[in-house]
Amino acid sequence: MMIKPNSSMNDVKRVKIFKALSEVKRIEMIRYLYHHRDSNTCGSIGESMGMDKSNVSYHLKILYEADLVSVTRMGQNKFSSLREDTFTEFLPGFLDSL
Repeated sequence: MMIKPNSSMNDVKRVKIFKALSEVKRIEMIRYLYHHRDSNTCGSIGESMGMDKSNVSYHLKILYEADLVSVTRMGQNKFSSLREDTFTEFLPGFLDSL
């Protein structure tokens, strides 16, 4: 794995990514989203992981702020999915290790 030396903006993004990944529950959520790529709401993620919706929402917000997940709103529901482009750019091979 090789991290490309770029601008300090990329360093700031790397810090956000590593902080987001410093919590086991968030890595478990990434693993879940990687293996279940269809229609993932806070409720479905929480139900499968044994977490309440507010806790899932909190962790998803941190992952979203680090550009590790994207959130799409459809009506009252928010659907979350991985930003695989971010993983490919900053953490190549990470998703395959899950």
